[in-house]
Amino acid sequence: MGKNMKILIITQHFPPERGAVRRLAEFARFFASEDNDVSVLTAIPNYPDGIVPEEYRGKFFFHEIVDGVDIYRSYVLPASNRYPGKRMIGFITFLFSALINSFRIKGDFDIILASSPPVTTPVIGWILSKIRKAKYILEIRDLQPESSEEFGNLRHSMFTRLLKKMMHSLYRKATHIVSATDGITKNLIKAGIPSTKVTTIKSGVGSEFLIGDSNGIRKKFGWENKFLVLYAGTLGWAHTLETVIEAARQLVDQPDIYFVFAGDGQKRQALEGMVRDYGLKNCCFIGLQSLETIPYFLRASDVLVESLKEVPITKGTFPCKLFEYMASGRPVIFGSRDGEAVQELEKAGGALWFPTDQPEKLSEIILKLKRGEIDGNQLGAQYHEHIKNHHRRELWADRYLKVINNS
Repeated sequence: MGKNMKILIITQHFPPERGAVRRLAEFARFFASEDNDVSVLTAIPNYPDGIVPEEYRGKFFFHEIVDGVDIYRSYVLPASNRYPGKRMIGFITFLFSALINSFRIKGDFDIILASSPPVTTPVIGWILSKIRKAKYILEIRDLQPESSEEFGNLRHSMFTRLLKKMMHSLYRKATHIVSATDGITKNLIKAGIPSTKVTTIKSGVGSEFLIGDSNGIRKKFGWENKFLVLYAGTLGWAHTLETVIEAARQLVDQPDIYFVFAGDGQKRQALEGMVRDYGLKNCCFIGLQSLETIPYFLRASDVLVESLKEVPITKGTFPCKLFEYMASGRPVIFGSRDGEAVQELEKAGGALWFPTDQPEKLSEIILKLKRGEIDGNQLGAQYHEHIKNHHRRELWADRYLKVINNS
């Protein structure tokens, strides 16, 4: 595998926070298990609800060791993802606090790996790579600010043009770039980055999603006799979940079909308002659930749904949760006309997709699955096998480590 490396990973988000942060945490644990010296410079946890766990409160700097990884946590302004303006201030506070606290981390590093978004972490990574005389690897999990512009979270402006120039400059300065999807890789090459400088390392999925059962989730929530349609994840601006609620409205004459939203985000109140206004009894919002229980919820469901806003950048998007959905062995209905995610589902056994402006198409697929006109169990089993054979996280972690060793 090559010599043992000293690696410093810079990421604003890290467990116990939620979402795609598991990607880097599990990769870091794998790197450490292969006798590398791995450190992480990250923020005091508060995402996605803006609540800091008690043991981290009031700390400007906090050091802990988890699974053989040294984790250095730095102050950030806590902010719920319901308040994007406050979160942007949080990105700036982390930029400065991380640079200050980086001087508490002793020793040299061979590699500094900075993961984006947000766009401030690559800046921290580049500065520290110069100070520490280390190679600089830039990981891109989502193209920013392009993605935020297309999803409508940021307006095209002088500010976003400057951010793009800054990011393109950092792409050129990096020793190597790791992208989380093939679509991001294509966009980087299109932007003039040599193909030899970019490697796709997908997120894959941990073993907890590939094994086990539903652990009594249906009984606990009183869903034993329901045909369960589940969305698990952020209720945010990138997701067209209004279409899912419109489909639920069309299926009110099917009382056993029940829609569950597990998660939180900027859109939650508006979505709950839609359900109230329509007087729907076939939808419920159960809020954030612990990471450990998410595999149980997925396996307890009859159908799993994801729906992304259809903008050009979506075609190169592959939500991390889709690996988890597929690993659970349940049929997946994906809201998007085409793109990398639909192609992966097709490759795995068949894609059930719907245009996100046509809730009747989603309703139609749900009914076909319920009636057995589409064999959801067989399709789910094919998804499970595909993930087990091609997208286990340790497979991608091993490829990632090879990229690091060869940089």
